[in-house]
Parts: sequence; C-alpha cells; structure tokens
Amino acid sequence: MNWIIVTIFAAFLQNLRFTLQKNINKNVSTFASSYVRFAFACPFAVALFFLYFQDFSVITEALSHKTFIIYFISASIAQIIFTFIMLYLFQFSNFIVGTSLSKTEVIQIVILELVLFGDTLSALATCGVIISTIGIIIFSVKNLNLFFKNLFSKTTIIGIITGFFLGLSVVLYRGATLSLDSFDSKFEKALCTLFFGVTFQTILMTIYIYIFERSEFKKLYENKYQCLVAGFCSFLGTLSWFYAFSLIQSSFVRALGQIELLFSYFSSTIFFKEKVKIIEIIGILVFIFGVTIMLIYK
Repeated sequence: MNWIIVTIFAAFLQNLRFTLQKNINKNVSTFASSYVRFAFACPFAVALFFLYFQDFSVITEALSHKTFIIYFISASIAQIIFTFIMLYLFQFSNFIVGTSLSKTEVIQIVILELVLFGDTLSALATCGVIISTIGIIIFSVKNLNLFFKNLFSKTTIIGIITGFFLGLSVVLYRGATLSLDSFDSKFEKALCTLFFGVTFQTILMTIYIYIFERSEFKKLYENKYQCLVAGFCSFLGTLSWFYAFSLIQSSFVRALGQIELLFSYFSSTIFFKEKVKIIEIIGILVFIFGVTIMLIYK
C-alpha cells in the first residue's frame, strides 16, 4: 500500500513542477526550462544527501558498486535523450499524436523489465497496464479521427521512441536503486540514486547550455524564485519516484503515476473553467478501469 501513496504523491508533485515549468518557459528557451528540473533540484538533493548520511565515505561506498555506476549513468543519459526527442517532437504540427504514443512507456517498461531483470506480471495485471495506457492515450489525444489519420506518420515513430527512452530511464533507475544492496534502507538507496543521477545530469546539461544557449543563464537568474520552487518540486517528486521503484516493479509505479494527467485535467477544469469533453471522460474511465484491474491482480 505504501507504494500507492508515494506514487500518487510523486505524480502530484510532477504535475505541479510541470505547471511551474510551463510558466517559466514563457521567459526562457524550452531546453532551459527542462534544465530547471535538474539544476534547481540538485542543491536540494545534495543538501539532503549530506545532512542524512553526514559522511563523505558513503560516496565511495556507492561508487564501489560497478553495476550502480553503469545503471545511473545510463539512466541519466536516457532521460536526457528523452528530453531532446520530446522537444524535437513539439516541432511537428501533429505532435499531439506523438506525445500521446509516448505514453506507451508503461507497456515498454513491462517488456524492458522482463528483458533486463526477468520481472514478470500476471496476465491480468498486464491487461490492466495495457487498458490504463489506452485510457491515457484516448484522454491525451481527445480527437480519435486525428489520431488514426496520423497513426502512420513520422510523429508516431518519434512518439514511440520517446516512450522507449523514458521507459528505459525508469527501468535503469530502478536497477540502480536495487543494486545498492549494501545500504540499510530503501530510502537510502533512493536518496543515493537521486544524488548521483541529478548531479550527473546537471553537469551534462550545464555544459550544453554553456556551449549552445549561454544567454539563458541570465534569464534563469531573473526567474530564480520560480525556478527554485520548480526545482524543489522536482527534487521531492523524483525522490518519491525512486523510493516507489524500490518498493515494487516500476511498471506498476508508472502506470498508476499516469494519474498525473488527471491532476492536470482537474486543475484545468476547476481553475481555468475549461469545458469537459465526452472523449476525455471516456479516457478517464478506461484508465481507472485498467488501474483497478492492475491493483487487484498485481
């Protein structure tokens, strides 16, 4: 039951962070707004890491696990590649089709966990994951005619590839967390993975921005307070994701984590008075049905 609470909390924070990033994106480049989730989360991750462990030797201990190094570096790079591809996807006029198909990440996670770790799901749990993913795709597209019209377009392939790299980063981060078998608790494993992952990503993306978008640093500084709040949400949300990965298979976590879109939907309808569409309600009901099956037969 703990993993359910942690996942919903992580999804809520992710939605809040994404909302803040959209606002920041009005003043900075798209890549720079993506950079916020790593660079401004990093100080919080570093502070908690050293406050909790209060011992520099823990760094040496973590890096003594060669598997951990491979996993967290690979996961970090996969997540950055996902960010680049998603940004490229937004350049297409029918990007909504590609972004909806990126939601197939959960199904791809099931396959990746089977291939990399030998993790399996029951037949009914797998059906639940598939049904919930279909619900999210219906909800995301909102226009099924547009979806089927562009199903065999370039954006479809890009969308699936986007989902692959997102799913790969999730599975590899879970592998990194679980590989720290010398650590006492699952929270310590999650915190350690967060510390190394976000630090490595911040270094890589800082180098990129310094070379290609140096002027964005000034803009980020001008929006530093919003960036700090977004970074704090990213820090807490990512720590929650990693902790949830240590409790159960990441396919379950990410499937339930799609509830993030529902948080976004309800905030739009409540605060911005957006009209409710029947197709959105159908998507939500299909998602809830799939998640219910998944939770019962996990």
